[in-house]
Amino acid sequence: MATESHLTPKALQYFTQLAQNLNYTQTAQNLGISQPALTQQIKKLEKQIGAALFYSVGKKLYLSEAGNVLLAAANQIDTIINTTADQIQQFSQPQRGHIALGVLSSAETAVFERFVAHYLSRHDDVTVALRLFNRRELWEGLENNAIDLAVMYLPDENIRNWHLYAAQSIIQDELRFIYPASQNLGATIAIKDVPANRWVGYPDGFYIAARLAEVFRDALRDEPDVVATMVVPEQIALLAARIGLYSALPNSFLAAHPDSRLAAASFIPRVSLDLSFVYRKEKIAIPRVHTFMAEWQQFLAEKSYVDRLAADPE
Repeated sequence: MATESHLTPKALQYFTQLAQNLNYTQTAQNLGISQPALTQQIKKLEKQIGAALFYSVGKKLYLSEAGNVLLAAANQIDTIINTTADQIQQFSQPQRGHIALGVLSSAETAVFERFVAHYLSRHDDVTVALRLFNRRELWEGLENNAIDLAVMYLPDENIRNWHLYAAQSIIQDELRFIYPASQNLGATIAIKDVPANRWVGYPDGFYIAARLAEVFRDALRDEPDVVATMVVPEQIALLAARIGLYSALPNSFLAAHPDSRLAAASFIPRVSLDLSFVYRKEKIAIPRVHTFMAEWQQFLAEKSYVDRLAADPE
């Protein structure tokens, strides 16, 4: 029986994911398949290529020379496909169609929800989907052309292929320590003085969790003792307020959701977060995306982001 000789999209997807993670277990989990299935696909691909794509030194996995060549080609293919799709969208009903807006789940969504309502009231030929994602899902959506605009915090060391993307800052945010108001710990707190017991936080892999771990590591402190994890800030704040746990949340969220049971303090040194739109550079040439971003700028010119965090009658 003749064997398959061409490279399938699935095989290339598995390869590029493994090339990025260099970890079979993590990649298989991300792809939602078993590790043996992933291993089989890579071996099949290596047989088709006629060369090993990876090699191991101890427990560490590395791309081979052939693997680096294939990864560069796969990235070029991905760029061509996405650019072609975007060019088609530019000339096919340019001011009509769909906009996929992905928002990091740890970000405050109120302003974006209000803007979408404002935008749709002026454009009845466009549909908008606003969905919450973790940062890995956001980047996969951007790379697969499933998300037109991503709202996320920067800097993010997981970002690859930055030359394909553009970023537009929305607001300079701040990660703040929250604690029971009855404890009166003050408006600022040094990392070395932050209580480390009984925290509620985000799961591993979420942006805020990774940033907080970095802050504690830089201060030569052990990470906080997390007794519960939640995936959206509302859940974290509610649990912290109900049973007196510690946590850290963006100041934009705290401004939009005041709770008399909680107090907030700025870390020393301050932990800044740059909330930004991130998108493929060619996306902004699509008329409806260009219009969406232009009207966003006008929306904030009329009333600032911070002011729009408050209840808005629009």
